[in-house]
Amino acid sequence: MTSLAESVAKAASEYTEPIRAAVHENVRHARRAVAAGRNALEDCTDATALQVRRHPFASIGIAAGIGALVGCAIGFTLGRAARRAPGTP
Repeated sequence: MTSLAESVAKAASEYTEPIRAAVHENVRHARRAVAAGRNALEDCTDATALQVRRHPFASIGIAAGIGALVGCAIGFTLGRAARRAPGTP
């Protein structure tokens, strides 16, 4: 004859085992996705480094252009905020 504790443990394991298996499966899928993302990022950085080596002056020009655009956007935003600040003439 089984005790009450054993029957409760058996019933609980019947309910928790599918959940545990699903969690384990999801963790495994997440780890695979992270590994695939890491590999894709490494491939992207390798391709970018190759393009920079092939076209160094174009890379410098693109970086300077993006820097100028970001600088203008920040300057415009800060200037606009200063004009709207209360108490400024």
